[in-house]
Amino acid sequence: MSKPVQILLFGAGNRGADSYGPYALKFPDQVQFTAVAEPDPERRARFSAAHHIPPERQFNSWEEALQAEKIADAVLNATQDGTHHESTIAALKTGYDMLLEKPIATTLEETIHIVRTAKEADRTLMVCHVLRYTYFFQKLKEVFDSGCLGQIVHIAHSENVAYYHMAHSFVRGNWRNAAESAPMILAKCCHDLDLLYWFTGERVDWLSSTGNLRHFKPENAPPGVPSRCTDGCPIAGTCPFFAPRIYLESYPIKAAVVSAENPVLRAIGKLSIAHPRLADALGAVIKPIRTLTRYSGWPRNTITRHPESDDAVLHALQTGPYGRCVYHCDNDVVDHQVVNLRYPSGITATLTMHGHSYEEGRTLRIEGSKATLLGKFTYGQAWLEIHPHGPGQTQRHSFPITVDNASGHGGGDAGIMRAFVQTLRGQSPPLTRAEDALESHLLAFAAEAARLDAVAVDMDAFRQVNP
Repeated sequence: MSKPVQILLFGAGNRGADSYGPYALKFPDQVQFTAVAEPDPERRARFSAAHHIPPERQFNSWEEALQAEKIADAVLNATQDGTHHESTIAALKTGYDMLLEKPIATTLEETIHIVRTAKEADRTLMVCHVLRYTYFFQKLKEVFDSGCLGQIVHIAHSENVAYYHMAHSFVRGNWRNAAESAPMILAKCCHDLDLLYWFTGERVDWLSSTGNLRHFKPENAPPGVPSRCTDGCPIAGTCPFFAPRIYLESYPIKAAVVSAENPVLRAIGKLSIAHPRLADALGAVIKPIRTLTRYSGWPRNTITRHPESDDAVLHALQTGPYGRCVYHCDNDVVDHQVVNLRYPSGITATLTMHGHSYEEGRTLRIEGSKATLLGKFTYGQAWLEIHPHGPGQTQRHSFPITVDNASGHGGGDAGIMRAFVQTLRGQSPPLTRAEDALESHLLAFAAEAARLDAVAVDMDAFRQVNP
């Protein structure tokens, strides 16, 4: 029996500790986190306690961790996007294989440099395009390749960012400003551009893009609203972006549960909204209800070290960036963008990204000469339908959402951890090689250039300039 893969974690935040960490606790025979580099002492201590990491393998920074001898088989790099380049290059040169959170880097030059370095160092570098590992998208890929749709003509893919997610990440949060992070089309949609590349197996030869920041601007602020939600906002009762409702009441999370196809989840969600005190009382004895009524997950757990405490959350809203009015922030990334893509075979595609959806998730429509595929992938529902052109029955494939898999990118977070272990053990090749992930990043950078300059981009020429 193979020994567990030993991993050094860079960054014990939301993605590193909460998304990938639990896999090691559930499958200790496959993988173990044996060291951690995290500048926040509370996060570092909490992760170390959960994974039994000794003090001598707890580091304040990734630089400090790399000064030690090679102490693990691989690195899982879940640091902030802006540190990916320096930390990844250093770890690869130290001899580590790596699972790298997306995006690879925040600039085109740094992205290419990382992929080249991994190849030159002969290290395994997998990028966390986790959607390839969901049951939903693997089934979609199977249908796409089966030929049942006929000759593929057009793909319409939408990344529908929920209003609260947009406000959290791209107006108030870490990805709000392109100069400090990355263009939104890269930060949010390199997943989607990767999926389109995976489905078609083709490299785009031409693209154009348009989009802008339309809504989250000072001129759209209602009269009399303060700079912070907790300073007596006159429209607190009606504003969808009111921070206490999002973080203290966790209303968007409860509403997402209400939209689930699973009747048990729906009932729990409705109870938590309509009768919060009753739901809280029942939660004391019924764990699925308690998970929602005493919710402390994303996005609540990203604004304070103590998401289980209402007082701590309120303090964060009163003093930190997430309590700011969405019309009075320093954001400049788009809130909607469309990318038009053309493939050598003649397939056309559109990728629509926007931050004004009532629910979080992806929808798509694939038009073939024999049938049309419709799909929906959200936290509450996941299904595919194949509608034949002419006689025949509509086929529906549903992917049940349960309390256990309602998060984690529909099983993709666990899937990529499993695949990373199998790759390092030589049991299977990765679905998300760095060379493949590079293509989605090239498309994102080209799309942003097309949007900013109002031009179409010849992708073959773009690749020659950025090999």
